[in-house]
Amino acid sequence: MDIKYSMLLRTAYDAYLVRWDEGEMGPSERYLPYDFEQIDRYQWSLLGAEMVRDELRELTNLLNGWLGLLRRWKAWNSVIAGYEKDDAWELRREFLEALAHQCLLLPSAMRDTFTFVATNSMHQVRLAQDASYPDRIDGDPTTHYEKPRHLTRRQKEQRLLKLLAPWSVAKKFVNLICSLDAHDYRSATSDYRNRTSHAIGPRLGIGMTRAVVRSVKPATEHKKQANGTYEMVRIPGRMSVGYGWGGTLPLDIEDACTVNLEQFRRARACYECYWSLLLDGMKGIPLIPRTSGAN
Repeated sequence: MDIKYSMLLRTAYDAYLVRWDEGEMGPSERYLPYDFEQIDRYQWSLLGAEMVRDELRELTNLLNGWLGLLRRWKAWNSVIAGYEKDDAWELRREFLEALAHQCLLLPSAMRDTFTFVATNSMHQVRLAQDASYPDRIDGDPTTHYEKPRHLTRRQKEQRLLKLLAPWSVAKKFVNLICSLDAHDYRSATSDYRNRTSHAIGPRLGIGMTRAVVRSVKPATEHKKQANGTYEMVRIPGRMSVGYGWGGTLPLDIEDACTVNLEQFRRARACYECYWSLLLDGMKGIPLIPRTSGAN
């Protein structure tokens, strides 16, 4: 490794560690606890408690992991801000781009994960509350030769809303889920997740992508009007292919961190609402009888 480059990395990483030592690793939110013991106090259906506890633990892991990534992102933003353009680019590539990329994908992933976990757990709640409740979720195959039906994101969220019908907080909870990876976030990040996953996404900090773009739109022509002027009008039934200069600007690394933090806070609110919903649901499940030797 080039000595100058090595010194750049060492100096920057030392500054990063100083922020760790001084406790300057915002945001200020605390990591979520893993206090799930009360789940085991109730009489669930077969393996219901294990499913609910396991998936809640993984949901908690994901949110705690996201918080850790954001703390690193904010710390590196602060460190890199003091460097000139070329050195800042090297430091972003070495220390920041991978964790920022992971953070930028999480709002979409967490939206689907919340829907998945809540659907499974609240289905188990209803099974444990009512022995006559059918153990079937929309999309399940109904015959041995039928394949599971894969629902869209919107269909899954509507299925969850239907499943949560007995609880007054249902609409609020689903609305919180839908606030993740919504239009405001996609617009603020130049649709980073979709473009990165399916095409070419914007860079982080510096560099433009997709300088030339191809478009297909209704064909037009100049047509003379009754007053002698010409006006551009559509040609019915015809489309036109066009090429032109475009360009997707890079994401500002500070702005992207700010909007991602807002998504994280929405996800935390969603988690709190889910945990409250789960606790309320468990109130309708019979408790496991205490043994005679229990105090």
